[in-house]
Amino acid sequence: MSDSATKRLIFVTSRLPWPTNSGRKVSLYHYCRGLHERYGYEITLFVFPEHDQPRNEQDKPDFISRVAFAAPFSRAEQAGNLLIKSLFGGRPLQAALFESRKSKRLLDRLVAEIKPDVMIFDMIRLAPYMKRYQGKTRLVLDLDDLLSVRYRRQLQASAEGSIAGRYEGALHPLTRRMLGAKFSRFILKTEARRVKRAEIKFSKKADGVILVSEGEVAHLNALLGESKAITVPTGVDIAAFSAARGMAKIPNTVGFVGNLSVPANVASLTHITEHVLPLLADVSLEVVGPTPEEIREKYKGNPQISLLGEVDNLPEALGRWQVFLAPITFGTGLKTKILEAMAAGLPVVTNAVGAEGIGAGTGSEILLAESAEAQAAAVKECLESPEKATEIGNAAAAFAAAHFAWEKCFAAFEALDL
Repeated sequence: MSDSATKRLIFVTSRLPWPTNSGRKVSLYHYCRGLHERYGYEITLFVFPEHDQPRNEQDKPDFISRVAFAAPFSRAEQAGNLLIKSLFGGRPLQAALFESRKSKRLLDRLVAEIKPDVMIFDMIRLAPYMKRYQGKTRLVLDLDDLLSVRYRRQLQASAEGSIAGRYEGALHPLTRRMLGAKFSRFILKTEARRVKRAEIKFSKKADGVILVSEGEVAHLNALLGESKAITVPTGVDIAAFSAARGMAKIPNTVGFVGNLSVPANVASLTHITEHVLPLLADVSLEVVGPTPEEIREKYKGNPQISLLGEVDNLPEALGRWQVFLAPITFGTGLKTKILEAMAAGLPVVTNAVGAEGIGAGTGSEILLAESAEAQAAAVKECLESPEKATEIGNAAAAFAAAHFAWEKCFAAFEALDL
C-alpha cells in the first residue's frame, strides 16, 4: 500500500473511456467512476488510444485524476510485432500488436512516480504488461469476456472480418491485408488457441480477474482450478435510458445498435437485413453506430434501412423505436446494447447468445427467438399488439433497474479485496 492515506490505482487501458459510444467504453468509464466514488481511489489512466482518439485530456471526467499515454506505434514496430512476436513467436496477435519497449519504459516511470496500490489491466491484449509488476502491487486483469470463446463462436458462425476489428484503422495497409478476410479463418483458429492459453497463463499471474458474465467466470475458474475470477457485470445508466420511456414512436420501426467496424455487429446486421427484414415487408430498420463507408455503400438505396451513424443522444434514438431487434450471430459476455434497450423500456427480440448472462424472463422481460422466421414473428406480434409490447418493455425496464444499475454493479468489486 502507499504511505499516504490516499489509495492510488493505475488503470492500463486500450482506449480512452470517453465518449461512451461503445459497450467497452461504457464499462471502463463507469468502472473508474465506481472505483473512485465508492472505494476512494485516485485513478490514473495509462492509455493506448484508438487510432482516431486524441492524445490529450480533453473531456476528462473529474473522477479520473490524470491521463498518461503509451508511445505511438511505428510501422516498423507493427510489422515486427506481427511477424516476430506473433507469427514466429507464438504470442496471441491481440497481445503482440500492443507490445512496445517505449511504452514499457513510460509505464515503469509512471509506476515509480505514483506507487499504486492496485493496477488493473484492460483485456488480454494488455496482460503482458502486468507481469513486470508481480510482487510489487496488487494486480487485476479485467478480461471483460473470454475472447477465445468469442473466436470459436465466430468460426462456427463462418463470419468474416479482420481480426484487428476496431484497431484495423491504425494498421499499415500491408498489415491490414495480412489480417484480412483471405486469411481470417486460419488466423482465427490459431488465435483462439493462443488466446485461451494466454487467458489461463495471465489469470494465474493476476491477484484477481474480472469478467462480466457469471457463466464465463465459472468456466475460467474451472480451467484455473481456483476461484480467482469474479463477476463485475456491465451496467446501465438507468436515469439516462429511462428518459426514453413514453416518447412518441415512429410507426412500424425497429432498431439496432452497433459499431459496424466490429465483425460481430456486421454479422448481426447481415442476418437481420438478409433473413429477418425480408419477412417484414412494411417495417423500417434504423441502425445507430459508427458506420464505415463500405457498409453505407452496401445498403445505399434500400428503402427499409436507415444508417444513422453515431448519434448525440442514444436514449432519444431508442425511444423512437417500437422494437429493439438484436439477434447476435456470435459473441460473449453481456451485451450492453440489449441492457440499454431494456432500460429504455423497449421490447427486445434477440436469441440465446444475445440474452446470455442477463437472466431476464423469457417472454415476459425479453423475447427469445433463434430462427429468422421466429424473430420476424416476435417483431410482428409487438407491432400488432402495442399493449403487449408496452407490458414487456415496462417489465424489461424494471428488470434492468433492479439488476444492472451501476451502483449495484460496483458492489461486486468488494470481492477483489480492494
